[in-house]
Amino acid sequence: MFVSLLRGFTMLRIFTITALLAAMPAAAQTPLRATLPDSFKFLSAQELDQALMTPERGRVYSGHVINDHEDYWVEFMKRMDHGNMVEFHAHWIDYITVLSGEGSVSYGGDLTGASPAGAGETRGGTLSGATVQPIKPGDYIQIPAGVPHLINAAPGQELKFVLFKHRV
Repeated sequence: MFVSLLRGFTMLRIFTITALLAAMPAAAQTPLRATLPDSFKFLSAQELDQALMTPERGRVYSGHVINDHEDYWVEFMKRMDHGNMVEFHAHWIDYITVLSGEGSVSYGGDLTGASPAGAGETRGGTLSGATVQPIKPGDYIQIPAGVPHLINAAPGQELKFVLFKHRV
């Protein structure tokens, strides 16, 4: 009886391993994301500047989305030394590289008086008790989901940066 049980257990293991090996090629062909892969894209500095010339409706700053996927997007942004709003993203991490201009990023602290701006997003209000970090060209900033933040250009300057947003 023990030999019969051992033989049955061995056959079950062989069947399981065979099934897993057969499924591997199919799993390897499953796309990683539902959107089509991006094609090659080139935008000159002049084209990006032109795209950032027009502020977003009702705001003084501008943004130009380069690609947009379900779980991430890339956007070029221009901020001024006035009119910028505190942002809070419950489900997005911001990865920022400063391209030109100088300014500051204020992060953390307490956000009050913000308004809903979509699922898990708020804008506006005031940020108190935040840490202020000066920023300049070449600097990298990573803002975790759930951290209120405000990005401003230095007085009299325009601050340009590229933003990669990733959903968590």
